[in-house]
Amino acid sequence: MDDNAGRLRRAGMVVALACGLTAFGCRSATMAQRRTPTDSVKSADERHSVPGLASLESAAPAELDPAKTTILQVADQTTTDSLVDSSANLMRLTTRQAIETALVQNPDLVALRQTEGVSAAALGVAETYPFNPWVQVQATPYQDARVGGSGTTAHYVLVMQQIQLAHQQQHREEAAGAALNGVRWNLLQAELLNIAQTQRLYFAAVYQQGLRDLARVIADNNAQLLTILERQLAAGAATAADVAMVRMDARSTRRQRQLAETNLQTALLDLRRHLGLSPDAEIALDDEAFRWEWAVTTKEHLTALSATRPDVLAAHADIDAARANTNLACAARTPDLQIGPFYATNEGGTNFLGFRAQMDLPVINNGMPLVRQREAELNQRAMTWQQLQLRAGLEAQAAADRYERARQLWTEPNEKDAANLPIELQRLEEQFKAGEVDVLRVLQARSSLIQNRRADLDVLNELLQAATAVTASTGVPLESLTTAK
Repeated sequence: MDDNAGRLRRAGMVVALACGLTAFGCRSATMAQRRTPTDSVKSADERHSVPGLASLESAAPAELDPAKTTILQVADQTTTDSLVDSSANLMRLTTRQAIETALVQNPDLVALRQTEGVSAAALGVAETYPFNPWVQVQATPYQDARVGGSGTTAHYVLVMQQIQLAHQQQHREEAAGAALNGVRWNLLQAELLNIAQTQRLYFAAVYQQGLRDLARVIADNNAQLLTILERQLAAGAATAADVAMVRMDARSTRRQRQLAETNLQTALLDLRRHLGLSPDAEIALDDEAFRWEWAVTTKEHLTALSATRPDVLAAHADIDAARANTNLACAARTPDLQIGPFYATNEGGTNFLGFRAQMDLPVINNGMPLVRQREAELNQRAMTWQQLQLRAGLEAQAAADRYERARQLWTEPNEKDAANLPIELQRLEEQFKAGEVDVLRVLQARSSLIQNRRADLDVLNELLQAATAVTASTGVPLESLTTAK
C-alpha cells in the first residue's frame, strides 16, 4: 500500500508538471482579446443587416456630394420601395429599385456571398492555438528477471507539448485576416459590377422601349395617312402612285414596329434574368432618365477615386496575405520545441523524474527554398496590384472622357428646333388635308421629326451607358451624377 501511495503521489507530480508546461505553451490572451486586422472590411451581413443578402437604404439624392460620394457610401443609403402595383400584376421598376432587386436576388451574387463564411471559418482555424499535448505510457509487467520487490513493474509516463518559438501563430492569423479582407473586397467588387450591369441592362431596355414607342407612333401615323389618301383617291383628289408609295411605307413601318417590340422583349428578358425574376413577370420601366440633370465631372477626381476601387483594395489585401505567408515561412525555419515531464520506474524499483525535449535539426532543409517561394509570390502580388491600379486609372480616364462628351452633346441647345418640328408637321398635315401640299412634303417632314427623335434617343442612351461606365470604373453611383428636374 505504501508503494502504491508513493506511485500515486509521483503520478500527481507528473500531472502537475504537465499542466504547468501546457500553460506555458498557451497564450494568456483569450479568443475575444486576440488582435484583429486593423484594416478589416465589414462583412456582407454587417453591411446589409440581412444574413446573406445585400440591400440599399434610402437617402435623399440632394444630400449626396457628387465630388465625394462613392458606390460604397450609397450602399447603405437607399431603401426598397414597393415594386408591385396593387391593382395589377405589373412590376414597376425605377433604376434604384432594379439595383436593389439585383443586389438581393441575383443568383451569382447570392452564391458568391457564401465564400465569406468560408474565409471567416478559416480565420477561426488560424486563431486556434495548436494546444494538443500528447501522452505516452509504457508498462512491462512480464519480465524475465525480477530484482525488485513484490509488485514492482517497469513503466514510464511521458507528457509532451509542441511549442512554437517564432510566433507562427501571429503570422497565421495575419495571413487569414488578410485573406478574409480580400474576400470581402472581392464581394464589394462583385456588388459594384452587379450594379453596373443592372444599370446597363435597365438602360438598354429603356432605349429599346423608346425605339418601340417611336416605331409605334410612326406606324400609326402612316396608317392614318394611308386612310386619308385612300379617301382622297376615291374622291379623285390623290393619285394612285401616291397611295401605292404610302401603302409600301405603312407596310414597312409595321414590320419595324414588330421588330422594335421583339427587341424590347429581348431586353426585358435579359433584365429579368439578371434580377432573378420569373421570365413571365411583367415589368414597367420608369421614364425618369428623360428628366435627369447631369453633373459635371473631372478626369482628375474620377482617376483619384479609381485607386479606392474594391478590386484594387482586394489586390492590396493579397499583398498583405503574401507578406504574412512570407513571415510565416521565415518563422518556420526555427524548429518547434517538444518538451514535457518524464516519470519512469525500472524493474529494480528505481524511480526517475525529469524532463524530455526534442527538436528537429535543419541539416539539409533549412527552410530557405520555401522562403524564396513566398518572396517570389509577394513580388508577384505587388506587381499585380501596381498594374491593376494603373489599369483602373486608365479606365477611369476613359470613362470620364466618354461621359463628358456625351453629357455635352445631350445638353446642347437644340430644344427649340426640336420643339418646333411637331408644330411644323401639324401645319403641313392640315395643309395636306386641305389639298394645299402634296404627300411628299408630309413624308419629308415626318422623316425629319423621326430622325430627330431617334437622335435624341441615341444620345440619351450613350449618356446612360457612359454613366454606367463611370460607375463600374470608379465606384461613383448614379445618384451622384444625376439630379431630378
